[in-house]
Amino acid sequence: MKNILKILILLFICIFTLPSFAGEKETFEEIYQKLEPANFEYIFGIDPYQAEDYTKYMYSPYPLFRVGVPFIFKDIEIKPGYYILTPRKKDSRTFVLFKEQGRVKYLIPVYETDLVDPLFYDQYIPEKKKGFWEKARQGASDFIGKLFPKKTQRMPAPKAYIEVNDIDREFYQVILYYGTQKYYMIFKQR
Repeated sequence: MKNILKILILLFICIFTLPSFAGEKETFEEIYQKLEPANFEYIFGIDPYQAEDYTKYMYSPYPLFRVGVPFIFKDIEIKPGYYILTPRKKDSRTFVLFKEQGRVKYLIPVYETDLVDPLFYDQYIPEKKKGFWEKARQGASDFIGKLFPKKTQRMPAPKAYIEVNDIDREFYQVILYYGTQKYYMIFKQR
């Protein structure tokens, strides 16, 4: 009898508390309305940290994103084309820079950041199998790299992945996975 009473009390609590938690979740429309466009520009469209990034890594450390349809954020329309996505922080806000030919074209605010699951890249980005000569070249490169100070070596670029979700045929949610961080952006559809 006591067990049945406990179950009824637990069920009663669940019925009256769960709807209040479900109503607190923000909708994409509310998130979109709350986001403010960037209130700054880069002089001549030049990212001040770009030169540092390109000398620190072996090759361009940022992913190339092909936009096939117009993405709209407030009064900004990102036209179809190829863009390099670069996450940056400014005044405690995070933005993703859409670059074209090395120049910043658009600044899009991020509404949420999160950590990437450590096994994510291993599961979703297949590694190319190396042949004998590639393994030999990599081994020689590693050996030579050990002979010189580490500060003179360039690091491999962080892994990256881009996911685009269609939300109710009204919004696009773009998730940029870059290194250990995920950056969430939202755009309106036409």
